[in-house]
Amino acid sequence: MWAAVSVLSLLLNVGNSETITGYIYCDNYFEFYFNGQLIKKDPLDFTPHQAVKVSFEYDGTSSKTYAILCQDYASDSGYEYIETSKPQLGDGALLAEFSDGTVTSAEWKTYVVTFGPTDASISSGCSANNLSPCAIEDNGIPDSWYTESFDDSDWSTATVYTAAQAGWGTNPSYSGGMCGTITSPLTKQNANPSSIATTEDECLDPKKVLCGGDETCSGTEGRMIWGTDMDRDNKMLFRYTKSNTLLAPSPTPSPSPSPTPSPTPNHV
Repeated sequence: MWAAVSVLSLLLNVGNSETITGYIYCDNYFEFYFNGQLIKKDPLDFTPHQAVKVSFEYDGTSSKTYAILCQDYASDSGYEYIETSKPQLGDGALLAEFSDGTVTSAEWKTYVVTFGPTDASISSGCSANNLSPCAIEDNGIPDSWYTESFDDSDWSTATVYTAAQAGWGTNPSYSGGMCGTITSPLTKQNANPSSIATTEDECLDPKKVLCGGDETCSGTEGRMIWGTDMDRDNKMLFRYTKSNTLLAPSPTPSPSPSPTPSPTPNHV
C-alpha cells in the first residue's frame, strides 16, 4: 500500500534521520525489533488476528535490520484447541509493510524455533484423536538473533503464501478502548475477559490497512510469509537487512596512463 519512494527523495534523506511507520500482522503473536532495539510486542497472544501500527526512528546512516519473532499458537503436542473434541493444527503467517518501502517477501530470512508434531511422533501414532504420542522439536532461539551484526547466512529464505492460502484469521473489534474478541487457544471459547485495553492502532483490521486494503497482496505490496510447513512450523524468527547503498562512495576510476610518445628518429 506504500507508494514507491523516488530516487530523489531518497537522496535528499541520506544522512538525515527519519521516522518510519508501518503495520505488522502475525497469526498469532509477534515481537518486532529494528536495528537491535525492541520496538513493539503484540498486545494479544492469540485471537483476534489484528494488525498493529508501529513507529520508530532511523538514524539515516546505518543499514536497516528488521527482525520479527512470530508465533502461531501450539501446545506441547503441536495442536491447539486440545481441550475440545476436535484439536487442530494452526497455520501461521506474517505480513508487514513499512513506509520506507520495506515489505515482507521471499527476500526475508527465516529460522524455525519450534516444529511439530514431529514426523517421528506421527509415526508413533500422534494425531488429533491421539495427542499423547505427539511431540515438538525445539531448536532454541539463537543469542542476539535480532541484532545488526548477527550472521543469518545459514538461515532459510521465507516461503510466500497467498492470502487465500494463509487467511486473515479472526477479525478484531475495537470499542471503548478495548480490543476483542479474545478466545482461548485451549477451549476455543470466548475468554473471560473477552477484550483487553489497547490503543486503536493496536487493534486494526489487517484487511483494511495492508495490501492496499483490497485483501489481495500483489505488486510492490507485502506478502504473507512463513516457513515451508505452514501448519507445523510454530515459532519463527524472521530477518531482513536493507543496506544503505546510497551512502557507499562511488569508486573513483583510475586515470588511464598517458601514451608514451615514440622517439623521433634521427635522420643522417
